[in-house]
Amino acid sequence: MSLQAKASKLLDLHTAPELLKVVNVWDVVSAKVIADLEGTTALATASHSIASSYGYPDGEKIPVDLMIEAVGRIAAATDLPVSADLEAGYGNPGETIRKAIGVGIVGANLEDQMKPLSEAVAAVEAVIKAGEAEGVPFVLNARTDAFIKVRDPKEALAAASRPSPRSSKRWAGRR
Repeated sequence: MSLQAKASKLLDLHTAPELLKVVNVWDVVSAKVIADLEGTTALATASHSIASSYGYPDGEKIPVDLMIEAVGRIAAATDLPVSADLEAGYGNPGETIRKAIGVGIVGANLEDQMKPLSEAVAAVEAVIKAGEAEGVPFVLNARTDAFIKVRDPKEALAAASRPSPRSSKRWAGRR
């Protein structure tokens, strides 16, 4: 299946009326085991688990190229679409996504890390542009860290409910 077809399939899974259930994997073995389970339609990676498996703490401490290599191995191990947890984009979300697409990733989580809204919007726009430049309908799942960092449910809900920076089918939503 082509990269474009995998990305389209992932978008369809996100927009289908059925709940998309995705299990996080951290290496080729876990990817193959989960992919072989009946009903598995897509995979996601876990940044913390991948970083830990290489001896790094979570929080963009693993070198970006090592993270890209790890998620690329996972994508190469399955015919399913793979969405990668790429934290906040390792300082350059557009370039990080471009590299991820280059190794077979068709979707990603992108954390706002409670940055100012303008920075979060710029990161999302950079990701969308990277997908368009690579010719892949990349599926972005933007995420707010408001609850983890602030512990205020009302503030977390407000952060997660901010209007998307751009209306696009490629914008799968916020969680």
